[in-house]
Amino acid sequence: MKKRGKLLIIGFGPGALEHITGRALAALDESEAVIGYNTYVDLIKPLLHQQEIVGTGMTEEVSRAQEAVRRAEAGQIIAVISSGDAGVYGMAGLVYEVLIERGWNRAEGVEVEVIPGISAIQSCSSLLGAPIMHDACTISLSDHLTPWETIATRVDAAGAADFVIAFYNPRSGKRTRQIEEARNILLRYRDPATPVGIVKSAYRDKQQSIVTTLQDMLEHEIGMLSTVVVGNSATMVYEGLMVTPRGYERKYSLGADTQDLKPHERLRTAAEPWSLAASAKSSVDMKASLVAENAVTGSTEREQQPKTVLLVGHGSRVAEGNVELREFADLLAARKPELTFETCFIELAQPSIAEGIDNCIRGGATTVYVVPIILFAAGHSKLDIPMAIDQAKLKYPAVQFVYGRPIGVQDKAVDILLDRIKEALPVVQPEQVEIHPAKVEDKDTIILVMGRGGSDPDANSDFYKMTRLLWEKTNYKSVESCFIAIAKPSLPEGLERCLALGARKIVVLPYLLFSGVLMQQFTEMVALFAVAHPELEVEIGSYLGLHPLLADLMTERIEETLIGQSFANCDNCRYRDEAAEHHDHNHDHHDHHDHHDHHHHYGEEGHGEHGGYEEHYDHTHEQELQHGHGQGHEHAGHTHEYEVTTQATPVTDSVGR
Repeated sequence: MKKRGKLLIIGFGPGALEHITGRALAALDESEAVIGYNTYVDLIKPLLHQQEIVGTGMTEEVSRAQEAVRRAEAGQIIAVISSGDAGVYGMAGLVYEVLIERGWNRAEGVEVEVIPGISAIQSCSSLLGAPIMHDACTISLSDHLTPWETIATRVDAAGAADFVIAFYNPRSGKRTRQIEEARNILLRYRDPATPVGIVKSAYRDKQQSIVTTLQDMLEHEIGMLSTVVVGNSATMVYEGLMVTPRGYERKYSLGADTQDLKPHERLRTAAEPWSLAASAKSSVDMKASLVAENAVTGSTEREQQPKTVLLVGHGSRVAEGNVELREFADLLAARKPELTFETCFIELAQPSIAEGIDNCIRGGATTVYVVPIILFAAGHSKLDIPMAIDQAKLKYPAVQFVYGRPIGVQDKAVDILLDRIKEALPVVQPEQVEIHPAKVEDKDTIILVMGRGGSDPDANSDFYKMTRLLWEKTNYKSVESCFIAIAKPSLPEGLERCLALGARKIVVLPYLLFSGVLMQQFTEMVALFAVAHPELEVEIGSYLGLHPLLADLMTERIEETLIGQSFANCDNCRYRDEAAEHHDHNHDHHDHHDHHDHHHHYGEEGHGEHGGYEEHYDHTHEQELQHGHGQGHEHAGHTHEYEVTTQATPVTDSVGR
């Protein structure tokens, strides 16, 4: 009878022999051959005796996995080794993929055992202190197998969610930009002083560890042997060590010998006002209060309540940007004195959306009209704000929520850009005093408009449409588009394109709402380009800001929200598939070119079914509304009409910060 082979997929930890588990040592002794990356084989050679050694080089993981499977199928006991944990960016997954490709049967095929080890996030964190005491994630910055856009999206999401992040494979000899791009993404969400730990060769020869900041991290050596641990908003540094509090200080007196709360009291709802249970109790109390008030006053009609508009801005770590948004909100409130206004922020500033909704309810609102101060529809307006509304509906089941839409593509927005072109000023450096002899004509001038950039094709394509509309209204040589984050072309690439197109003058405009970190980065990058090209005239324009036409656009958005009517472009939205995983869609399809109805039923989980909540979406395709993309393509304009029949309208995110 043929001997049944076995695959032992072993994670041996950081490399120090004392950190290898007892089961891993036993598995090595049991094996007949050891297969692994040459460097890893060298680390464990002192533990090997009579085993055959099959070592291969970097990027030969597939051949290692295939050889291991072939030998095991021939009846051998094979150890496949990985540093750290074999199931975390190690060989375990690849070996299983090769087995699956060969039709492996778990019951009758070769036996497989995955033996855990200490992953880099654990070993490196132990050297840095206690940085992963709260929610954390790992992200590999190697884009050899994963598209960079996917990686950047994950970094963005982890930054927004305030995870502690461990970056694996941060930099190599050929991959140098990835860690820089990741840092730039995180700076949109985190203070530059956020603690960062960099560990090289943890528990191996030439071990190095340093604690620095997000601002200064790139000044230190980072390579393939490094793991970078970025703290969250609560992470602190004490005696050179990173510590991320888990939250014990909220409930306990850490410096006291005795606690105010007895052990049996510490898990009560009253001791945890931030918990879901406490939120549910608050909702019940609020509803009872409203019922009692209506019983006294005899008021039951929603129309008797003041109409309350909740304006939702993005938020910025630059205080000036938040001040400008509040000033803009005051301008809108002055235009509509018959309404009650509240202002809140998606992130980076207070109050949060949840707190803004609480303020509306405390003010007596029974219907909250949520209007985003956002340029284009993307992740924030398609997911983040609707999710906040979903949570609010659970907390305030008696309150209705009507959701508006972002600013979108409009002629008035193009007119604002035209004004910003007129107001643009030369980028003047102290050492640059050359005066250009003659005015550069429009035919030699290129306008470069910079958007924020994101992963949603809708938002990026709408931005391109805006710049095309701007070109249609001008006589310039060209109007070009670029982005400062995630999407391509980047701002430096956009500037170089203008140069390649023969521009003698470049006017660079930021298509952002207010001041912020992105505006600061934009100004610095344009200034550096101008210094490098003194032969060019380079002018820089301002963000949209408190422009009267912007107030006009937002007033229109408020008015259409008040009547429960909104339109959204969803054709290319990457969030449609994601949302479909959480929604139960009943589609009555008619002729695709005419009309189709979407009935969305929302329940209790996330974006699932929220008891009794139903919306009717009328999608209309106007075949006459076509626009060219400058490359011979024409697309039918697509508008979605949302008629709100009950509590909410999860529609449409900003490209501005």
